[in-house]
Amino acid sequence: MILASKGGLYYVAGNTTTAPLVAVNFNNVASGFTFNSGSAGSGIYALSIIGSNSNGITLNAGNIVLLRNYIGLNLSGAASGNAKDGIYIATSSTNNVIGTNPNSISGLYSNVISGNTQNGIQIYGSAGNKIQSNAIGTNPAGTAKIANGFNGIYVTYYAVDNTIGGTAYINSATGQTNNPTGNKGTVPIVSIAPPLGNLISGNSLNGVLIDGGSELTVLSGNFIGTNNVGTAAVGNTLDGVLIRNANNNQLIGCTFEDNPFIYYNVLSGNGGNGLHIADSNAILVQANFFGAGANNASMVPNGGHGILVDGSSAGVQVGGVIPLGNVSAGNTLDGIKVSGTASGFTTFNMFGGLYAFQGAAPNGGNGITIDSTGGSNLVRTNVFSGNMHHGIEISGNASGVTIDPNVVGLNTEGTGALANGPGANGAGNGGSGVYIAGTAHGNYIGGYNNSVIPQNTFSGNARYGIEIVGTANSNTVFNSVIGLGTTQVSAFGNGLGGVYIGGGSNNNSVIAYTPSSSYTAMSSVISGNTGDGVLIADTAFNNTVQGNYFGYGKRSIVGNLVAGLFPNSLLPVHVTSSGSGNVTTPNNP
Repeated sequence: MILASKGGLYYVAGNTTTAPLVAVNFNNVASGFTFNSGSAGSGIYALSIIGSNSNGITLNAGNIVLLRNYIGLNLSGAASGNAKDGIYIATSSTNNVIGTNPNSISGLYSNVISGNTQNGIQIYGSAGNKIQSNAIGTNPAGTAKIANGFNGIYVTYYAVDNTIGGTAYINSATGQTNNPTGNKGTVPIVSIAPPLGNLISGNSLNGVLIDGGSELTVLSGNFIGTNNVGTAAVGNTLDGVLIRNANNNQLIGCTFEDNPFIYYNVLSGNGGNGLHIADSNAILVQANFFGAGANNASMVPNGGHGILVDGSSAGVQVGGVIPLGNVSAGNTLDGIKVSGTASGFTTFNMFGGLYAFQGAAPNGGNGITIDSTGGSNLVRTNVFSGNMHHGIEISGNASGVTIDPNVVGLNTEGTGALANGPGANGAGNGGSGVYIAGTAHGNYIGGYNNSVIPQNTFSGNARYGIEIVGTANSNTVFNSVIGLGTTQVSAFGNGLGGVYIGGGSNNNSVIAYTPSSSYTAMSSVISGNTGDGVLIADTAFNNTVQGNYFGYGKRSIVGNLVAGLFPNSLLPVHVTSSGSGNVTTPNNP
């Protein structure tokens, strides 16, 4: 051990190489390194710190720098943990640097923080810390787990303005620029681990837990639940990231000016959900992968949902204009689930069930499920294709959901079949495009949002484009294309029919509709399906189907609708229901 004075500040250093050569073993009789008042600006470099009967390192003073240490591992990289946290940062300690990578070399870990009894790092009420280029919960190579007993990183007690990872995306050693989507599929994919990101995997609870009123935590460029290259699971036992009772936090992959997803977080391979947002408001989630590997070509499933938003969470935004969308694919359950009383949720530019600009990577459930009763939830400009069940499900007692505009069942552009679709005969989703069930009511399937997608397109699904069952009621379908591509020049019929209204569902409408006089009311084009255009069955009652175009299509992208171009294989509208009050005229057969 070397103790060096530097301008009155003290540094403890083992050596100047990447891996430590000197170990400090506290043999369970001492409490590790503690930086108290008067030690601000000090640091520890290149030590193995093991055997503390408390935390490996406790920071009570600020501006501490910790680099190239093993904290909880011996010199050979085997577990020899500290009795509490690897690093504990107290309220009085701010602006610390835990790891760095000044030369931006991808895959270089500054500290390895693993094998500790509690958390790898706990930030307790502290502010302004940077945690970058560390391996937390794994071996030094990042290929196998050496779990911390609790969370990889725990941010709590009103901690504010902490940074986990960073936005560097070029490996300076090779000149490679991270671009896992290949500029929307036009150039070869390059996948590197963002140099300032952390590997947070293999921990016994969550990868990252943010709670206790903590705000303004920003995660960028981290691999959470995967191996060092982001293509195989080294899962955290519970969620990749859990944000609970903590507002205004962010998972940010990239900025608007950059190629898609080059700063991504990858939250894949975890035992629970990739991301769980509970009772938290104003969370921003942009340009991340959930359940897909970092190379946009391998499935690394989370054991639950890709993203779960529940409790009373409000104002959660998932995505933004390209390149700020997300990929949630390959998960065991749904790509996204919105539950509880969550409100004001938006998903924008999500690839749900497929790789970005590529083929299917099926979620085991739906692309997105909304059963929240909170209202004002928006599903806008997404592709939900490649799922084992439905593209979109609205169920429970959900209300106030708007679906507009989206591609559901086809490829990214909505102009062709999805490659490797999971449904029968390669269908884009194994169930229906949109499935409305339970007592879901007051939802809108259609709208007039500006988008690169011209209108909702529900085509190529194994069952129906839209299926309304249970006692779902007062839902409105308009300005949608069902059975054709987005440009309406080719048919990609749904396997059982265009729209099914069954069970005891009632007072639903498939009509020309507008929410305000600012827009001209538009109905739907329902063409090219195997089966009826619309089937009203079972005991469904008081449903209305009027003003729609059955069998119509276009001869060219700029052309007008032409009758009889893409007929449905059976009837335009077919009523077998024993229920009364269903109105099915006039339409454009």
